[in-house]
Amino acid sequence: MNERIDKAIKRARGYWFVDGFTEMATGGLFVILSVALLLSGSASPATFSTWFLSVTGVISIVKLISILAAILILWWLKDHFTYPRTGFVRGTRITAAQILAVVRNVILFLLLPILGLLAASLLITSAGRVLASMPIWFPVGLGISWAVFFVLAGEWMGLQRFRLMGIMILLSGAAIGLWQFATGLPVFPADIQPEISQPVVLESINRALTSLNFLVLITGLILIFSGLITFLRYRKENPTPYAEDA
Repeated sequence: MNERIDKAIKRARGYWFVDGFTEMATGGLFVILSVALLLSGSASPATFSTWFLSVTGVISIVKLISILAAILILWWLKDHFTYPRTGFVRGTRITAAQILAVVRNVILFLLLPILGLLAASLLITSAGRVLASMPIWFPVGLGISWAVFFVLAGEWMGLQRFRLMGIMILLSGAAIGLWQFATGLPVFPADIQPEISQPVVLESINRALTSLNFLVLITGLILIFSGLITFLRYRKENPTPYAEDA
């Protein structure tokens, strides 16, 4: 009995993902962010401060606009496709405070693992070694963090595909780290001061951002593919709008 109740609760939690639209929208957001990172180019000693502020500003604006657009698109899709096929109707409209909470959570999901990895690395070893090995530990650590999040979300909602996505993201982060290792790490002289203006430091940062770009892009594609498969299955199981028995 308790097992049935638990399954029913998990099914209710995962209802927002029943049609795959949410995953496709989130994956699209990740792809857009990866394009923004790609277009930002590489930093140089003379323009690092300007470049960093520009990239941070552009990505923040892109994230805000993309999240708000995704929410509006999801509202429309749910109203015109999903709810008519399941006999449900949407309740009260989401308030501005709830939208801002979603935006905040997405930003925290992207930033907190990065800040946590950097802080942990600085506690374990020197700043020079952290910067030199950043192209490796950055994608691997971020892939682990995101994989744990997806697995826990899958357990909470009872969605097996979220666990599979978590494993795929973990493997992607590890593969990117191995690729960076095979390429060879920047060589930091023993007497170098790990200042941002140093070319070798900027090389390590730029390579770490390249790793981030690949991981964000791959994660986005994984989400879009998962959402598309879920949508096709949902459409096959619910080909026509719901109709009450006479």
